[in-house]
Amino acid sequence: MGEECAEVVVRVNHPRLNRIFYYRIPEGMGKPHLGTRVTVPLGPRIVEGWIIGYSEPDPEITLREIAGITDIEPDFTEELLELAHWMAGYYLHFVGEILDKISPPRKPKRSIQVSSPAVSRMQSDEIVLTVEQQAALDKIKNALSCHEFSRFLLYGVTGSGKTEVYLRAAESALAAGCQVLYLVPEIALTPQINRIFQERFGEQVAVWHHRLAGREKYRTWEGIRTGELRVLIGPRSAVFAPFAELGLIIIDEEHDQAYKQQEKPYYHARQVALWRARYNRAAIILGSATPSLESYASAAWGRMKVLSIRKRPPGRNLPVVRVIDLRQEHVEERLSFLSEYLVEQIRLRLERKEQVILFLNRRGFAPLVYCSVCGDVIKCQNCSISLIYHKQTRDLRCHYCNAVSRLPRSCPSCGSTKKLRFLGVGIQRVEKEIDNLFPEARVARLDFDTTRKKGAFQRILGGFAKREADILLGTQMVAKGHDFPGVTLVGVLNADLSLNLPDFRSAERTFQILTQVSGRAGRGATPGEVVVQTLNPDHYSIRTACLGGEQFFYREEAHRRQFLGYPPFGDLIRVRLSGKDEQEVLNYADQLAKDMEHALESDQVVVLGPAPAPVLQVKGYYRYQVMLKGNCRRVRPKIHSCLDVYRQKNSVIINVEVDPFGF
Repeated sequence: MGEECAEVVVRVNHPRLNRIFYYRIPEGMGKPHLGTRVTVPLGPRIVEGWIIGYSEPDPEITLREIAGITDIEPDFTEELLELAHWMAGYYLHFVGEILDKISPPRKPKRSIQVSSPAVSRMQSDEIVLTVEQQAALDKIKNALSCHEFSRFLLYGVTGSGKTEVYLRAAESALAAGCQVLYLVPEIALTPQINRIFQERFGEQVAVWHHRLAGREKYRTWEGIRTGELRVLIGPRSAVFAPFAELGLIIIDEEHDQAYKQQEKPYYHARQVALWRARYNRAAIILGSATPSLESYASAAWGRMKVLSIRKRPPGRNLPVVRVIDLRQEHVEERLSFLSEYLVEQIRLRLERKEQVILFLNRRGFAPLVYCSVCGDVIKCQNCSISLIYHKQTRDLRCHYCNAVSRLPRSCPSCGSTKKLRFLGVGIQRVEKEIDNLFPEARVARLDFDTTRKKGAFQRILGGFAKREADILLGTQMVAKGHDFPGVTLVGVLNADLSLNLPDFRSAERTFQILTQVSGRAGRGATPGEVVVQTLNPDHYSIRTACLGGEQFFYREEAHRRQFLGYPPFGDLIRVRLSGKDEQEVLNYADQLAKDMEHALESDQVVVLGPAPAPVLQVKGYYRYQVMLKGNCRRVRPKIHSCLDVYRQKNSVIINVEVDPFGF
C-alpha cells in the first residue's frame, strides 16, 4: 500500500497549474476536512489552495508537505464541493477555477458578531389573490410540504402579480423551517425586492452581491451558513451561498440573459440553481412573462409543472399595442427616429401630465445590412443568423461558420436595387431629437453612460417614480421589472435591432424584450398604449409580441431551432482562442478544429469554423472561435482531452463556453 496524500488545487491562475497536486500531511496536523484552505509549497513559492480529496499518488511523484492550514473551518460545504465538481464537468472548466469563483469572502481581522434577526412579521397583506394566483400558490405549498424536488414554471403576464405569489411561497417555506433564495437578473433590482421582502419578513432578509463591503459580505455569508439569515436576495453569484437549510429557490425573470456569466467560469445561474434544488430536495420556481425556450420546452416535455397567470388583477388591464411600419416612413422621406404617430401620442401624454417610456435597443449597434424596401436583413444561408459587414475588407461574414460574401448590389429577398442600408442609431442622437421636438418636457436618460456612478440607477428611476421626469429614454434597463403607475405610453423605437443580431436566439430575445417593455404601460388606473416601430412588422417574433399568440411564437421558434440543431434540441459549445499574433492564433484554431473533427467524427457533433470573433481584436489580442454543435454531453471526455493539449500553449489563451449567449 502506498501513502495517502491530500489532493490540492492551487489558487493560481495559469493553464499549466490547472491540475491536482499531491502533498503529504505533516505529522501532528491531523487529517483536514475536504474543502479546507491550506498553504502549500509550489516551486520556490508558498501559495494557497484547497484540499478536494485524498488518494495515493503515482510512486514517481516527488512529494512535499502541506505548509499550513489557513482556517480550521472548511471554505466549502460538502454540497458546494460536489457542485464544483459537477460544474467542472458540465462547463469543461477546471475545478480550481470553480472553487476560486465560489470561495467565501475573507474573514475580517476583527471578529464580527452575526446578530440574530428580528422576529419575522409573517403577516400577509390585505391583498386578495386572484383565482389563478391562488391556484399557483396552492401547488407550490403542496410541494413544500412534501420536501421533494419540484420544478415550477410560473408563466404569468406582465403585471399579473407574480411577486405576491413569491412572497406567499416564501412565507410557507419559512414556516416549514426552510431558507429561501431569490435570484434577480441584475444588482440594480435588489433594493426594490429587498424592500418588499423586508416589509413582509423583517431583518431575516439579506442581500448578496459583489459590490457589498468586505465586512458586510462576511456577515451575510456567515448568517446564511449558520441559518441565522433565512432569505437571501441577489443576482447570479448568490446561487453559491452556503445555505444550511435551503428549501425554496425563486428565479425572477428566469429568461434574462444576465443569469449567464460572461467571463470564466461561464456558468448559467439557472442550471446551477436547478442542481442545488435537486440536491436539497427543494422547490424551485422559474418565473417569467416570456420564458426561455429551454424552460418552455422543459415544461412541454413534462420535466416542469406550469403555473399560468394569464390575467392582471382587476383594474389593471393589458395595454393596447400599435405597430408602425417604418418602411412607410422611409417612403415619405422622413429622417426622424420617431414616427408621426408616436410624436402625436407623446405630445398627447405630455398635455395630460402622464408619463412616457421610450425604449431604444442599443444592443443592435452591429453593422447589419438591410433592405429599405422589404426590411429584410442579409443572413447566412448555412446558420440562419445575420451577416456582419466588415468595413476593412468590405465583405459580409458569418461569425459561426466563417462564410464570406461580397456586399450584394440588390436585395437577395426582394431583388430591389435601391441602396442597402446599415442598421443602428445612438441613444444620444435620439435624446437630442426629443429635446428639439418637446422642449418643455423633462427627459431622463437611463443607459450605461448615465449609470456609471454609484447610486445613479436608483436616483434616475426614483426621480421618474416621483414624477420628476416626463419622459424616460433608455436601453434594456427600462424593461426589467419596473412598476410606474404614471406611465401610459411606451414607445419602442427600433424593434428590429435585437432581431437581427448574429445570434440564433435573436428572435427569442426580440419577442422577450418587446413583451417585457410593453408591460411597463398601463400599470395604474389609466389604460396604457404601446407603439412599436419596425421595418419587419410581419416577422413572427414581432407579430406575436405585439398582437398576441405567444403559443405560436414558441412553436415556430422551436421548429426552427430543432431543424438547425440549436439548444434546447442540441448542445452548443464555443471554443475561443486569443493571442497577440493573429496568424499563430488562426493556425492553432484551424488545427484545433481539425483535431476536434477527427476525435468526434463518429459522434454526431459538427465542428464549425474557425471564424473570427464578432470583435476580432480586443486589447491587442486577436480572437478566433470554433463551434461544436450536436450531442456534446455524452462526449465531454473526448472534448476535454482534445482541449487539454491546446490549453498548455503559452502564447494562445483558450476560453471554453458551454451553452454560449451572445456572439
